[in-house]
Amino acid sequence: MKTQIIILAIALSGLLPAQTPDTLTLDFCQRRARENYPLMRQSELLQSAADLKIRNLTANWFPQLSINGQSTYQSDVTTLPLKIPGVTIPQMDQDVYKVTLDISSTLYDGGLTRRQKVLENASLHVDKQSVKVELYKLRERIDQVYFNALLLQENEKLLDIMHSEIAARLKIVESGVRNGVTLQSNADVLSAELIKLEQQLLEITLGKQAAFEMLSEYLGQTVAASTVLCVPVPGPLSAARPGIRPEFKLMNLQIQKLNASRSLLSAKLMPRVAVFGQLGYGRPGLNMLSNDFDDFYMLGLRLNWTPWNWRQTRNDRQWIDLQKSMVQTQKATLDQNIRILLKRDVAEINKYETLILKDDEIIALRIRITRTFSAQLENGIVTATDYLAELNAETQARLNKQLHIIQLAKARANRQFDSGNME
Repeated sequence: MKTQIIILAIALSGLLPAQTPDTLTLDFCQRRARENYPLMRQSELLQSAADLKIRNLTANWFPQLSINGQSTYQSDVTTLPLKIPGVTIPQMDQDVYKVTLDISSTLYDGGLTRRQKVLENASLHVDKQSVKVELYKLRERIDQVYFNALLLQENEKLLDIMHSEIAARLKIVESGVRNGVTLQSNADVLSAELIKLEQQLLEITLGKQAAFEMLSEYLGQTVAASTVLCVPVPGPLSAARPGIRPEFKLMNLQIQKLNASRSLLSAKLMPRVAVFGQLGYGRPGLNMLSNDFDDFYMLGLRLNWTPWNWRQTRNDRQWIDLQKSMVQTQKATLDQNIRILLKRDVAEINKYETLILKDDEIIALRIRITRTFSAQLENGIVTATDYLAELNAETQARLNKQLHIIQLAKARANRQFDSGNME
């Protein structure tokens, strides 16, 4: 019975929608989004399509069979202008019938098929690498959604703390109002601030909901509103290696494909030799002076060579060379842009690290000031407006620090992405 329950539980679990854990990390989101991305299956489809093309190219070396037939009526036939005494030359019929079985097999194609296969494989590598480039860009989109949701989450935590603080102070002030120690206006100011905070929290909740729905779509799993997003833990930054980014490899493969296309042009200029045979039945047969139906056959070699094509090959080579130059220019442009981005990333990291140190100093001072105003509010020395001004300043300082922490994590993630250290 216990075994049956376990089996039933396993079966039912397969019917339930996938759920994310209670906490999410950026690494988990990156891996899961990549696994769930529909484009992941594109590489297998590209490989299958290329295999089919390669098999078709291999068939170029197989014997080719064809059955042909025709029936014609001629306006004239061959006649001999001479008359030989005692010799009767039959008159050819003007209707002709023929059915043939033709067979041919390539003996030499100048390397055309081999180079076509090389080009096809080069195209496959380019297409597969294009998929990897798109998957690499997916990381950047996940970073954007994750850090936006993370910022909303951290702001919500701080506003919840502020809400609890004001609610506690409101109870104290209301007690003072009932005892005639504090003015009602102080309680009203705190109540209005609570309503304002509730509006901000509602706005954050709706923003989080939209961000989590986007994450759910990317991950292919339900991300509950209660899911906690972890702030990435800073670690040592590895050396920048922009040359390993998939865009550079794609451009190198594009150049290899252009080289393969150039080699194919040379192969098209080579002569091609094939053996052929024909087996037929018709009227007339090979004997053109016979009006009888007859069978026939022939065997032979065929040479096909076009050594001159009005400079089309030369023009095609020049076009390929121009394409290679354009790819090289794109590589140089990308390399420069990445070097600029890396300088920006390093500057951003240094900036936020410095700002966080200053945030700690500001928060320490604001906490002392707020505590002083809190005590003065309870003793009726300052108004609720004065207290809220200092509390808001402390909360803003905390928000600034949390914002800078997330911006630092985002800057480090950008640096990893731009430097090519994402694998």
